Amino acid sequence: MIKTKNRIISDEYELKKTDQHTTRHATEPISLGHQVPVKWAKAKDFSVYDDQGNKWIDMTSGIFVTNAGHANKYIKDAIKKQLDSDLLFAYQYITDIRQEFTKKLIDISPGHLDKVVLLNTGSEVTDIAYKLLRLWGKRNKKKYIITFNSSYHGRTLGSALISHSKENSEWSESSNNDIIFLDFPYEEGTKFDPSLLPPADEIAAFFLETYQGWGAWMYPQEYIQDLYVFARDNGALVCFDEVQSGFYRMGSLYGYMTYGENIEPDLVCLGKGISSSLPMAAVLGRSEVIDLDNSANLSGTHAGNALGSAACLANLEFLTNKDFQDQLSEKCSLFELRSNHLLKYDCVTAINARGMVTGIILDETARTNKIVFECIRNGVLPVCTSRESIKLGPPLTISIDAINEAFDVIETAIEKYL
Repeated sequence: MIKTKNRIISDEYELKKTDQHTTRHATEPISLGHQVPVKWAKAKDFSVYDDQGNKWIDMTSGIFVTNAGHANKYIKDAIKKQLDSDLLFAYQYITDIRQEFTKKLIDISPGHLDKVVLLNTGSEVTDIAYKLLRLWGKRNKKKYIITFNSSYHGRTLGSALISHSKENSEWSESSNNDIIFLDFPYEEGTKFDPSLLPPADEIAAFFLETYQGWGAWMYPQEYIQDLYVFARDNGALVCFDEVQSGFYRMGSLYGYMTYGENIEPDLVCLGKGISSSLPMAAVLGRSEVIDLDNSANLSGTHAGNALGSAACLANLEFLTNKDFQDQLSEKCSLFELRSNHLLKYDCVTAINARGMVTGIILDETARTNKIVFECIRNGVLPVCTSRESIKLGPPLTISIDAINEAFDVIETAIEKYL
């Protein structure tokens, strides 16, 4: 039996599918995301529990959602207060809590980002951002949107058109030759090459994941700088998809900030960590882009609902608190240090670490999966990508001793499968 301050795994525990995993597909799609067979009964702070008393150090934040920790007391209290006020839903009518939240979001964000579109999911915000870029391009006689192969921006048709590759949306029989896919610059020295682009004066926008999701791949710093300067010199917009990387996941409020102080995107897509709990999302941007077309219909039935707004406001207050910020810097430094230390293993081909997110890139998928399952059997829950990467993104409230304990388990698992 494993029993430490942060982990509990019983002798009887087996990592295998149960009857519930099988019966789930009687009512839900077979194509539903295939997660490792760990049942969640409770999640608190940086710990996940099953219904048999096993306890894991969560290195996933669910899927990069609970930046402020699972079941954060400050956020729970705000949700309960709103619940007890008997105002849970108000469509698009004015509510105090909605206005408090949007004001807080704009106040903590860079000054050039002065408008926010409230929605519910990451797919919705990237879809709306795509729509806004298209409208702006049409108004300014610019047609091309530049994105990257192997990116992921969501499951709606708009977001699917700019995800993965040109073939990603073939199911819809709707293709768009004005979307240009570049190869992602995986190598550190890769230069931004304008010769790969269509005519510069016809480019409407660049649509970028702040890091490429499957392996937390960061752009080379010079690449992003050159891309940004090119966009500005040629009158193109820049949009960062921060659904996964926002709200201090990479150390700074928004991950794009880690690429340089001069970068000021026109649109930023936000979700996941915006509430650390409930389904909320937002497009943050310049008013001249968001307010370009009064008929754009930038709303949704549940967008900005009172309960979600209360959770978001409390989340932002918690994450921007000075005590939390003082501790975060130390934890990010340790997390990056322990991550980069994994490069000592020959089977680890790259480490992509910034703030509190890491992509561990290994030499083969089979070995990677074995390491993931070994970690889970020993009380550490990483993100299983089912390819040659292991992603780590714990709640930002994780303790120093839990970071060290989790990485000790990860190193032991790697050593077992060298």
